[in-house]
Amino acid sequence: MTTTKKPRRRTVGKSTSQEDLISQFESGEGVSKKSQQMLDELKERDKSKESEVHDDPLFKTPSEVDRVLMDYIQPQADNPRYLPVTFAKKADEESIAALENCVVCEKGVLENRLAKDNPRYEAVNNEIEEIKGLAETLKHSELVHPISVWRKNMSDYGIVAGHRRFYAIRYLYGGLIKVKVKIYAEKPKNLNVLRHIENFSRSDLTPPDALQSYAKAVQELVSLEAAQMQEDRISVITSYLGISRTSFYRYDKLYEHINIVLPLLENKVVTSIVALYEEIKKAEENQDAVRYLTSLKEAGKFIKYLPEQAPKKQGRAKKYITMPKVKVNQTSAIQRLLTEDVTKLELGIDWDNVNFDDVNDVENVLKVLLTSLSK
Repeated sequence: MTTTKKPRRRTVGKSTSQEDLISQFESGEGVSKKSQQMLDELKERDKSKESEVHDDPLFKTPSEVDRVLMDYIQPQADNPRYLPVTFAKKADEESIAALENCVVCEKGVLENRLAKDNPRYEAVNNEIEEIKGLAETLKHSELVHPISVWRKNMSDYGIVAGHRRFYAIRYLYGGLIKVKVKIYAEKPKNLNVLRHIENFSRSDLTPPDALQSYAKAVQELVSLEAAQMQEDRISVITSYLGISRTSFYRYDKLYEHINIVLPLLENKVVTSIVALYEEIKKAEENQDAVRYLTSLKEAGKFIKYLPEQAPKKQGRAKKYITMPKVKVNQTSAIQRLLTEDVTKLELGIDWDNVNFDDVNDVENVLKVLLTSLSK
């Protein structure tokens, strides 16, 4: 009896979707050359399609997702999330230990080495604690939102958004690893608007950083949407920045006086944007906002607005003598006053030091004199 072998089942490979290919390619998983070629062709085909949804204003600058070496990514000092970092030239302990008066962010080291009298010292301490907490989270989960950068050249990528994520990853793994980032082909024209949207959504942004973020975004909108800003400033700012009208009124009022207000916030003379806004409004009712803000700076502490009191009018100098009301019961006392040299009497008056040109001095002498003679 012969047994016939069952024919081998032919396995048909499941087709791979475009999304799967993109996901594999971007995650760095093994993808065949043929698949990569197919993906490139799909991307090239898609480039010819115009977007019917996201074509203005945030998506004008083309971007892509790729992996970049951490050492090539550069924090930007004009971003509210920037920490005054200095990176060691070498990753050895001696080079890292030599860094001073800065924030150190290397693998396993995230320290505030600023001088304690630095106005940002406490804020930097708080930020570092937040970053270390984020780093703990990243140990157990992937980065949901990639760091956004723009390509200056092939070894210099400025951060658009994601400073905290950058510091956390560098603290965990150092500068010699590659991370997935969103790369803008050039510096976005609406860079500060993008930053503000990213940063302002977080509640831990300090008041001075929040005001600076708002100021830079508004200045950028003035250059991008000058005509619309003149026509309807409120609508343009609230629409672009995604803030309420209440927030607009508060921040725009502080922005109006930013040269005086920002130092007050940085030096913690004022810690509440809402409270300062309310007092500025009161001062403006009396056209007194600048004087009020200047007085806060001089006092070095927050004081509620009080209208300035009008100075009292200066009267004419007193040039007459009012005789003291002293009861004299004995006529002999009056006789002594009129007939004797009173300066020779022992009355307790230092006649040599009496200023007879001072009416107050003369009144006091007469009072003592008449009181003594009436005894």
